[in-house]
Amino acid sequence: MNVRKLLTAIILIAMAIPAFAQSANYDVYPFINADIDTISYDSTALKSFFVKMKELKEGKRKNVVIVQLGDSHIQADFFSGWIRQHLQQQYGNGGRGLVFPYRVAGTNEPTNFKSKGTGDWKGRRCVMVSPSGIPIGVSGFGLRTTDSASSLSLQVKDGDNLNYTFDKMVFFHDKGPTCYNWVVYTSADFKDSVVIKDTGHVAGVATDSVMFKDTVREFTMCTEQTDTSQNEALLFGMVLTNDKPGIIYHTIGANGARFRDYNTSEYFYQQLGELKPDLIIVSLGTNEAFARNFNEYVFKDDIDTMFANIKKVAPQTDFLLTAPNDAMRGHRYKNKDIIDAVATLKRASIEHHAAFWDFYHIMGGYGSMPKWYMKHLCQKDRLHFTVGGYTLQAELFYDALNKAIKDGLDKLAP
Repeated sequence: MNVRKLLTAIILIAMAIPAFAQSANYDVYPFINADIDTISYDSTALKSFFVKMKELKEGKRKNVVIVQLGDSHIQADFFSGWIRQHLQQQYGNGGRGLVFPYRVAGTNEPTNFKSKGTGDWKGRRCVMVSPSGIPIGVSGFGLRTTDSASSLSLQVKDGDNLNYTFDKMVFFHDKGPTCYNWVVYTSADFKDSVVIKDTGHVAGVATDSVMFKDTVREFTMCTEQTDTSQNEALLFGMVLTNDKPGIIYHTIGANGARFRDYNTSEYFYQQLGELKPDLIIVSLGTNEAFARNFNEYVFKDDIDTMFANIKKVAPQTDFLLTAPNDAMRGHRYKNKDIIDAVATLKRASIEHHAAFWDFYHIMGGYGSMPKWYMKHLCQKDRLHFTVGGYTLQAELFYDALNKAIKDGLDKLAP
């Protein structure tokens, strides 16, 4: 996939037609198979998740943590952001969750927060082999500076009737005697700060919690050199939360990402376990099926590897796989490989006792993307959606997920 064209397409999303209102009137889209808009799962697939949702509703649990893992569809956060907001509106807002300064790393970031940096920062995405010396962490990215006077800041925006101010930040960074200290300002007037000293020797899962003096929507952090042996700082993401009960919905997305890219990321699984997810939604497969050398057996091995790696670090989590959308190769050629990719994902969901949402067939199946294009629901690349298209996809997913949660809670009722 041409990265420049991909980035151009995603930027154009922000200029697309306005998001649809939540109408769930699928009759105006005759190509959508709303009658099969369900999540399939066996008796064990989502049992733990349903129990935790019941505890949340009863006030016996403070938060339920959901992680959605994916590619460019998730990095842009239109689809996943819609889901986050509606789940939090219904079940409580535990905070914005995982964020990463994509803009500082030189790539597109969601519209619901804004990052900026000073100094010389270099970013690496999990699909890239360079720049060397930058490992990949929980966000699917790594960010590095060798400038001892660097800084970065990030500001979050509120959602629809949702306050995303936060009073706690957990940030993932590398640790060791060659790493700079971090100075994190904990008040809006920059009078209060906390210094995080990277003097340890354990790499990969270094996390530090910072409590803010008041609830804030913006923070700034700076590098600090106190020893000549310190020559770099590495950052992998930040988790922003409040002290309220509800859903914490993390999103992890990287343009062009495949299962294999996360599987080979140095710190990814170690740090993913630190999020303590209760449900992981995996939305991958688009880029494997897009490649002309797609091999369903290699694809299945990569899926199995991800399951094995996650179960090692988060044995308590449940899984939900989502099927990729229909897409065109070269803007105009139908792609039958997606059929095999969807079938492989469904088979993997059964083998691993995971839930499965078959968006591919719900949206219309083979050759349906041009129909979405005619309704202004997808971009000219016939691969990425417009804001309206992502909203429609999110409505379909939310309807299916909410029904599954309701049914699961009903079965748990005494």
